[in-house]
Amino acid sequence: MAWSTCGCRWRRTRGISPPSKEALFRQAGIIATHGLGELLDTAALLAHQPIPAGDRVAIVSNAGGAGVLAADACADTGLTAAALGEETVRELTRLLPRGAACAGPVDTTAAIDPERFTRCLDLVAADDGVDAVVALVVPTAVSDLASAVVAGGAAKPLAAIVLGQPESVRVRYGPDGRRVPSYAFPEDAARALARARSHGRWLERPAGNEPRLPDVRENTVTRITRRLIEEVPEGGWLPLADTMELLEAYGLPLAEWRPATCADDAVRAAAELGDHVALKADVPGIVHKSDAGAVRLDLRGAADVRRAYEDLAARFGDRLRAVLVQRMAPGGVETLCGITQEPVFGPLVVFGLGGVATEVLGDRSARLTPLTDVDAAELVRSVRGAPLLFGHRGAPAVDTPALEDVLLRLARLADDHPDVAEIDLNPVIARPEGVVAVDARVRVVPCRRWDPYLRRLR
Repeated sequence: MAWSTCGCRWRRTRGISPPSKEALFRQAGIIATHGLGELLDTAALLAHQPIPAGDRVAIVSNAGGAGVLAADACADTGLTAAALGEETVRELTRLLPRGAACAGPVDTTAAIDPERFTRCLDLVAADDGVDAVVALVVPTAVSDLASAVVAGGAAKPLAAIVLGQPESVRVRYGPDGRRVPSYAFPEDAARALARARSHGRWLERPAGNEPRLPDVRENTVTRITRRLIEEVPEGGWLPLADTMELLEAYGLPLAEWRPATCADDAVRAAAELGDHVALKADVPGIVHKSDAGAVRLDLRGAADVRRAYEDLAARFGDRLRAVLVQRMAPGGVETLCGITQEPVFGPLVVFGLGGVATEVLGDRSARLTPLTDVDAAELVRSVRGAPLLFGHRGAPAVDTPALEDVLLRLARLADDHPDVAEIDLNPVIARPEGVVAVDARVRVVPCRRWDPYLRRLR
């Protein structure tokens, strides 16, 4: 089990914004908190109580209003109020004083004595619909229930709240050396329970498998990256043809393409590709081709292709290295798939909604490598726009296994070649029949390995 207070800083890459640290921590089984106080609250619970088996939390208090506040705090962290069974409610009704609330949150009233409060905790914890119990007490002149909160409820994970205790969290000792964390406020107990439950889900999660991918050609990628570094020692963006060759070496699905260095070559390439193509100018220094006017779409026939090539040649002049002729892909859901080398966490695989509005939408998520099939499936489903992939409003669902395969291949590429600093496939068009990437860029930077936590001159 690992811990973090989310104190690391991110380097912002040119094309992919920093992902959620919390998502990466969860994937690695790290429990992340937003401060040392929350870390101690969670550690106290995990050190002395079992991990909850589910999200259902029962609240038992001697003050109805405080119990409702505790229930609200649990709901705010994603936990749910437990629905007590009919038999449990009947037993509580017979046990508790007149005016008590027995259905949940359980209000024992301020007149409760320690023995009956302990028995109440036992009844609630024995209910099959309860995964964890929160015992909240407010000191009164009638009785001191501080010792009673640790005497009952042993059948399920238990967190105590003693309003007015001077410590934010302390460990109270019960019968037979039992230890129960006691919090000063409901919000602290709720956050600790929620983090414990989240860690429990991670422990229950299948480990998954890394694909073997025997069809990848590592030597091709090594040759392309070394050639660029020899020519540009500080690294940079690959030319379009090298970009496409590098991606094809790892079996990534690209719209069929041909290079062209003159108008006649472009016309011949278009004919080979079916006469419905796009032209993309390969110009040094231009990364966002659409913004720079370096793309011509939906070209049909030789005349359109020739005119588009001549237009690009006139626009960029001697800077034009070549033109990529690419088959137009049918429409579908536009997604983004990519990788980035993060100096603290290492290679990350990124997925989200794509297209020209991707920066505006900002709907993307990331996972650490190595990536398993379980990780890839979770990543595809983690973005807000995921319903678009699964048949939103009657539309056919896309081929999500093909999307997951793209992410797995990118992860393998990132692990095999740390000099590949960034890959951005946008858009990757997803359809029921499969997926295809219609635009791509690859940045290569010499890999410099160092320990980010060692002090060094800047």
